[in-house]
Formats: sequence, C-alpha cells, structure tokens
Amino acid sequence: MIRVLSIFGLQLLAVWPLLAQEADIARVFTEENVPLYAEAATEYLDWLGKAADAEVGDKEALVRHLHWIALIVPNESSINRSLQALISEEGTPDDANAIVSWWHQQDPLPATLYNERVEEHLYRVYYAQREYAHQRDPLGVDDRGRIFVRLGRPWRAAVISLQNSRLLTLPLEFRLPRNEIWVYRNIHDDAHYLFVQQSRRRPYRIDTPDALISPNLRSPRHVAILLAWMEDIFGQLAMEHPHYGAVYDAVVNYTTLPTSEPLRPYEFSQKAIQDTRLRDDQHQLSRARTVPNSVTQVYGNAVELEPQTRFIRFLEQDGSTRLEAYWNIDLSTVRPSRSMVRRSGQLRQATSSDFILSVALATRDEEFEPQEVRIRRYHLPWGAAPETPVQSWIIPSFSSALPVAMQWSLHWTVPDSIPPQPAAAWAIGVATIDTLEALQGDGTSLEISDLKPLILESQKNFDGAIPYMRKTIDATTPFALYFEAYFLRFDEQDRTNYSVAYSLSGEGKQPITASFESEGQNSTIREFVVVDIERWAIPGPFTLTLTINDKVAGTSVSRSLELEFER
Repeated sequence: MIRVLSIFGLQLLAVWPLLAQEADIARVFTEENVPLYAEAATEYLDWLGKAADAEVGDKEALVRHLHWIALIVPNESSINRSLQALISEEGTPDDANAIVSWWHQQDPLPATLYNERVEEHLYRVYYAQREYAHQRDPLGVDDRGRIFVRLGRPWRAAVISLQNSRLLTLPLEFRLPRNEIWVYRNIHDDAHYLFVQQSRRRPYRIDTPDALISPNLRSPRHVAILLAWMEDIFGQLAMEHPHYGAVYDAVVNYTTLPTSEPLRPYEFSQKAIQDTRLRDDQHQLSRARTVPNSVTQVYGNAVELEPQTRFIRFLEQDGSTRLEAYWNIDLSTVRPSRSMVRRSGQLRQATSSDFILSVALATRDEEFEPQEVRIRRYHLPWGAAPETPVQSWIIPSFSSALPVAMQWSLHWTVPDSIPPQPAAAWAIGVATIDTLEALQGDGTSLEISDLKPLILESQKNFDGAIPYMRKTIDATTPFALYFEAYFLRFDEQDRTNYSVAYSLSGEGKQPITASFESEGQNSTIREFVVVDIERWAIPGPFTLTLTINDKVAGTSVSRSLELEFER
C-alpha cells in the first residue's frame, strides 16, 4: 500500500504493508514504529467499526479495547452507553459507528489526514501494558497504567523514600511501601496521584498518604519514630505538591517549636493521620469534578493559538451554499515565552526570530473523517506587522453533512534554510465548523446570507473595504455591513419591493434603529449598509441585527452579530 503523509505540509512517501488485526496493531505501538502509527490507527478504527459483528476477528482483544475507551469517556455519555452495549454483546452496528465517529471528533488536529489522538491513545495503551502490567487486574495494568492512558506522561513524577538516617536503620518490619507520586500541573491543581504498592504480589493502587506509614509504627511505644517518619515523608510530598504542606507544617511545628497544643505525642499523631485521610477524601471528590476523563498531549510544548475568524454563508445561482472563511492573527498576543524557548533547547529543537505560519483547511464526511486537505504557508520575518492581513478560504457546495475544520500552526524556522522551512511548532490553533447549516436554496422562501462586517477606508468608499475581524469596536470605526438576500417576490409590475432595517440593542438601553426602503428588478439583492456605531455609546456587549422585509410576499428574515463596544 502506498500512501502520502502530510504533516504540517511536509510530504513523506512511505510503502506500508496492510496491517492485520490486533496483533499487528500491538506490534506497531509496542515497537514504537512511528512511521506506521497512522496506518495502524486507521486499521484500529476499521476494526472498531465491526465491533457489533459476531464474526469479527479477535473478539476478546476488541472487547478489551472497548474497556480502554470506556476509561476515557464520561460515564453518563451516549458513547459510554454504546460501549457497554457492545461489551455485553447487545450492541448494534449503529453503536460501533457512533464510537468510530466519536474518535474522529476527538482529533486535535482536524485539518490533517490522520487522527493523532487515536495514535496517542494506542501508544498509551500499549505502553501501559508494557510498563505497568499486572496479571491480576482485569485490564492487565495497575492504577498507574489507567492514569497514563487517561492523562499521558505526568508533568512530574517522584518516589518517596526514607531520608532520615535514623529511620534507615530500622528493622525490616518498619517498611516504607513502594510508591510513586505523579503530578499534572499542566492539567489542574487537583491532578496529582499517589500510587502505593503494599506487596510485590499486589498492583500499584491510588492511595492516601497514610498508606506510607507502616502499621507496626502505629502504637504509643513507637510514637517518636512515627513522628519522625511522618515529618520525613510529608516533607517530600509537600515538595511535590502543596496539598500535603498543611500536614507537614503541623508535624514540624509540633516536634520543633514551643506550642500550646494540648495533645500528647501519640494522640497528636493519630489526629494528624485522621486529618490526612479527611483532606485526601475531600481532594478525591474535588479531583473527580475538576480533572477530565482524558487529556491529549498531541500539542506537546505548543501554546494555544486563537486566530480571529469569521464564517459567512452565501447562496450560489444553483442553490448551493458557498462558505467564505476569513481569518487573521494578532501576533502581539502570542509570543514564545522564555520558558518555552528554554524547554525547546532542552529538547534540542531549533528556535529562531522569524516564523512560518502553516494554515490547513479540511472537509470531513458525516462521520468527521477528513477528506480533502488544503495547506498554505506564510513566512513571518522578524519585525513583521503585529497583525497578519485578513486571509480567506472559499468552500463551494458547503453542507452540514461535510463539516469543515481549519488549523493554524506557528513554527520556528529551520536554521539557514532557503527558502525558510518550518521547524518545531510552538503555537497551534483549531476551528471546527460543524454547527452551521447550508442556506435554504430551493427558492420556496425568503433567505438571507450571513452578515459580512466591513471596515471602510471612508464612509462613502466600499472599494477598499476589508472584513472586520475584531469582536470589539469603538465609535471612531468606519463600519458597514455587506449582505445578500434571495428569492424576493415580484409584484404585478415585475418589481420587488422591500425594506432593510438594522438595530443596535443591549441590556439597559433603548434600541437604536435605522431603515430604508427600495425597489428593484431582481429577486436577489446585494447591499452595503453603513452602520453609525457612534450613536451607541454604552461600553459592553451589544447585538447588531439586520432585517429584510419582503413587502410583496409579506415575509421577513434577520441575521445578527454580537459585538462589544469600547470607548
């Protein structure tokens, strides 16, 4: 099989064998055969699509993979209901198709031909099965494996060990269990996990800090050692996450500072352990609310890029919808931080003072699987304007059955490359257009395009007008709207008769309106309307609504824009 890979516009030609079922997929990711990841992910999705087929190959392995997916979706979701139906062999082909479609919707880079999120998931699954295996577990992994599949590599990982020399000489009966603490500060402050293995025959499980205290220490005659033990382990835990700092401070204050604490040492130690359990119970409840079921790390070290976008629909003569996608980027709001540059240096990724902007647009089918992909590149040299010019894509024959995705990535340039070539991406942005419907083009009723906001060179000159991209506007902005209306009715003199009105409305203020009437000889009109923004003087959000009234047919239709007025 011959396939062309396109990654941020770089094309690689590869010849790959047709992959079989789970054994071949497992081999690709276990051996970390990166060039075959995309092919294996495609085979995996094809395999999932047959999950309701009683004759599907390697059924046991497929059910295991369904359990892995259930681990990363919310329990109350429709996808989880489809998963559970398939696991219990009560699912339908619709359930299998729903899961495949869900995977396509999870793609964090939707304007590429491949689903990097599926590749990431499969890599995590097979890495977990290799590194965190435990035969007695239903999924074959311990709790570290489950968290790894859900959240990926931790931001920081550490092992708590005894460092107090006095504790290192204790008999074997005073044993510190094997443990690891994983912290995901990049996800949420609640995303930290303490794993404890109580014996070699048991798996690592998510546990509380008191599991690190040997039961043999919990008696009045060992209280001095117990307090030293708690100071040692909680001191290390507090270095990894401030959640553990309160208990550490309480122990240190009790043992080293004059205190009015009325409790005797043993009573204090038991109270401190109880406080630890209560705090951790509260933490686990909070973590269940705040930490998502799964997080992708496909973006790596890149920051989020937020281009300014507008998507505007027009009708063509044949009744099809044309989608115009406009975008630009305010570069002053996105710059690589010093920590990012330092991190890139640690990863041996070249940095530069100029950038390459790669922009991709992809259409997707009803299951969100990518179809056609278009790519453009722009070189942004050092000292370039802080805001890129407004650019556009035209998507003919637009349909809600063919969602559109756009993707932007800012790259450093490869040193000394002529012409400049993209190196590592340091900012990535995505926009998915999956809620817009095609306009009504059958001619049965009045229809209007979306409103195209424009900034004018002057109040009377529309020739140099460009799309207005900002969400905020001030009184000095020469502002206009362009729109088209379709299927106006003719009167007995074969003329159209219509009115156009716009209103500015917002909370706590009387709407401001303006209107005009007109006649014509065409059922389609194309109009520019200058909007007097200066009349609206209240800072904050407001709605600009334009209404077309067909006086012949007695029908009307409106479109709106949401803007924010600033002084």
